[in-house]
Amino acid sequence: MTRKGWELTKATGLNLTTIVDRALELAEREGLAALSMRRLGRELGVDATAFYRHFRDKDELVLALSDRTIAMILDRITMITPETDWREALRLISDAMWHQARSYPVVFSLTFARTTGGPAERQVVETILRTLQPLGMTPAKTALMYRLFVDTLLSLAGMNSTARTLPPDILEKDVSAWSRVYAALPGKEFPATRAHADALIEVTDEQIWAASVDSLITYIETQIAD
Repeated sequence: MTRKGWELTKATGLNLTTIVDRALELAEREGLAALSMRRLGRELGVDATAFYRHFRDKDELVLALSDRTIAMILDRITMITPETDWREALRLISDAMWHQARSYPVVFSLTFARTTGGPAERQVVETILRTLQPLGMTPAKTALMYRLFVDTLLSLAGMNSTARTLPPDILEKDVSAWSRVYAALPGKEFPATRAHADALIEVTDEQIWAASVDSLITYIETQIAD
């Protein structure tokens, strides 16, 4: 870091929390395209070089934003204790993940497939594995159940978040495809689709999420009994 950057950091009281909070706000307000060190510097009233005390590059900043949203998940699951039923614990974790994905779709859409290695992520990994460990599965099966649970829900949440970052007219075009395209298909050629067209329109993201969580828990139960 340059001496100028250090002096600006010292003079303004700029710290990691301040940077990440403002970057998260900027990203969600204007999209990740607006998130640059230079733009963030303007938001905070400092030279962009001040940020390099904390981050080598923009990718490190993005991972820090991801870990911040994961920390918020931890804040929502503080009621989980060693005595909490594992099914309830997984449901609480899934509810918290859904809430964060809906609250911060821009950051979530970019980072749901990433591994931050940050302190919050490490704690979530420990929490889920600690929930699964007492179920009596082998370490290999426990690891697989962990990855199945987390990766499936991250994929669903990431897809939902990505859709929510689309321009409103594009999102409406996608959402209306069920009624605009599929409900209008010729019944003779697409009889099954036409028979379910109305039901397809009514399916919500929340229903898909809840059914997925139920399915994952049910599958884990079969692995315990195996």
